[in-house]
Amino acid sequence: MNERPIKVLAVEDSENDFRLAMRLLRRAGFAPDCRRVQDLPALRQSLLEGPWDALISDFSMPGFSGLEALAEFRKTGLDIPFIFVSGTIGEETAVAAMQAGANDYVMKENLSRLGPALERELAQAARRAAHRQAEAELSRFEAHLHQAQKMESLGTLAGGIAHDFNNILGAILGNVELARADLEAGHPALAALTEIQLASLRARDLVRQILTFSRRRPQQLQNIALRPIVEETFRLLRATLPAGVELRLCLDEAPLHANADATQLQQVLMNLCTNAWHALRGEAGQIDIGLAAAHIDAATARLRGLAAGSHVHLWVKDTGSGMDPATLERIFEPFFTTKSAGQGTGLGLSVVHGIVVSHHGSITVDSQPGQGSSFHVHLPATSAPPAMPPTAERTAPARAARGEHIVYLDDDETVMLVMVRTLQRAGYRCSGYREAADALSAVKDESLGVDVFITDYNMPGLSGLEVAREVAAIRPGLPIVICSGLITEELCDEARQAGIRAVIEKEDAFREIVPQVARLLTAAT
Repeated sequence: MNERPIKVLAVEDSENDFRLAMRLLRRAGFAPDCRRVQDLPALRQSLLEGPWDALISDFSMPGFSGLEALAEFRKTGLDIPFIFVSGTIGEETAVAAMQAGANDYVMKENLSRLGPALERELAQAARRAAHRQAEAELSRFEAHLHQAQKMESLGTLAGGIAHDFNNILGAILGNVELARADLEAGHPALAALTEIQLASLRARDLVRQILTFSRRRPQQLQNIALRPIVEETFRLLRATLPAGVELRLCLDEAPLHANADATQLQQVLMNLCTNAWHALRGEAGQIDIGLAAAHIDAATARLRGLAAGSHVHLWVKDTGSGMDPATLERIFEPFFTTKSAGQGTGLGLSVVHGIVVSHHGSITVDSQPGQGSSFHVHLPATSAPPAMPPTAERTAPARAARGEHIVYLDDDETVMLVMVRTLQRAGYRCSGYREAADALSAVKDESLGVDVFITDYNMPGLSGLEVAREVAAIRPGLPIVICSGLITEELCDEARQAGIRAVIEKEDAFREIVPQVARLLTAAT
C-alpha cells in the first residue's frame, strides 16, 4: 500500500503518546513528517515555519492548555484539521472545544480512531479549498467580463462620436485645401490655413485612436514576423527618447509569428513605451522591451479570455513610479489619465487594450508604487508563412478629367458642398444632393449622363448601401463609391457583395476622391 505523505504538527508533552499517535497514523496509511512542540512560543514559531497539513493537540499539559493552542492556531487563519487527542476531556469540554473551532477530538483510550478522523477532515479541507478556488476564479472571470462589457459599451459610444467628428474634419480639411489653392504663394492667409490644417490633422489622429480603441477601424491582419516590428520600433524610440533613458531590447532568438496588423502592433509598443517614459517623470531610468515564446495553460487561458496553447509574449517594463491598486483598476478606461491637464488625452492605454483584444490577445499589468510597471501582451502564435515569389504589379495610369458627370449624395450639406467643389475643380461636372430620392432621380434621367455615383454610408432613411443597390438596379455597371466617416470590415464586405467599386474614408476623401474617380473611369474605358 502506498503511504500518503503528510506534515503534522503535534502539541504534546508526552513523548510516548506522541510516538503512539504517529505509529497509528502510519497504520492508517499515512507517512507522517512530524514535529512535536510543548509550549506556546514553540507553537508560534512552528506555525510560522509551515506549511502543515494537520495539527493534533493534547488537551491538558503542564502550564499550557489545548484551548490556548487552539486560540493561537485560529489566529493564523489556516484551514487545516485541528484535532484534540486527550485522555481527560469530558463531553461538555469536548463540545466547548468544537465550538471554539476544533475539527474533532479523539480519546487516548480509543486512539485507533485518529487515522480515520484525520482522513475525513483532510478530505473536507480539500473540498473547502477547491470551493474557495472556484469562487475566486469565478470572481476574477466576472470582473473580466464586467470590464469587457464596459469597454464594449464605451467603444460603441466612442465609435459614434468618431463618425460624426470625421464628417466635420473632412469638411474642414477639404475647405482648407480649396482655400489654399485659391491663394497665391506668399498670401498672408496661408500661414493661418496651415495652422488650421495642422490642428485638424492632430484631431484626425485622435479620431483614429478612438476608432482603434473601439475596434471599428479595419485591420490589415497578416501572418507576420514580430521581431522586425519590435526592432524597428526600438530604433524609432531610441531616436526619440532622451539620452538619459536606458532602452534595452530582450528578444527570443527563435522566429516568432502572429496573425496581426503590423501598424497597430507598432502603435501598441509606442504607446506602452511612451507611457513608461512618462512614468520615469523626466528622470533617468530604464525601459525594457521584450519578445519571447510562451505557453498558456487552460486555467490561465480561461481567466484571460485566451485560447490555450502557443502564444507570443511581448512586454514593456520600466523602472518608473509604479501604480497603486486604484490606478491599476482604471488604466485601460478611455480618457482616464494621471497626468495634469493638457499633458495627455487618456487614450493611449485604452487604444492598446482595444488593439490587443481585437487581435484575440490579452494584456496584464504588474505594478506597485515606487517599483515600476510591467505590461505583458500575449497574442496567439502562428507558424512562419511559406515564402512567396515576388510579383510585379502593374497599374494603368489614371486619365485626366474630361467633364464626366459625377453625382455626390450626402445628408451633411457642408461635406457635400466641399466634395462637389473639389470634383469640379478637378474638371468634372458634379451634382450634389442631400436627399436619396433626388440622387436616384438624377441616375434615372438618361439626359444627365451620370458616369460615377458617390454616396455617404450613414444617412437617415435609406443607408448608402441601400441607395447603392437601387442605383445598381437602375444602371447596371455604373461605378459606385461609398464614402463614410466610419469604415468597418462589415461595411467593406457588404460593399463588395453589392458590387460597389470603392470605399473611401471621409477624413481623407478630399484627397482620395479625385484619384479614385479617375481610376474608376480609366477602368471603365
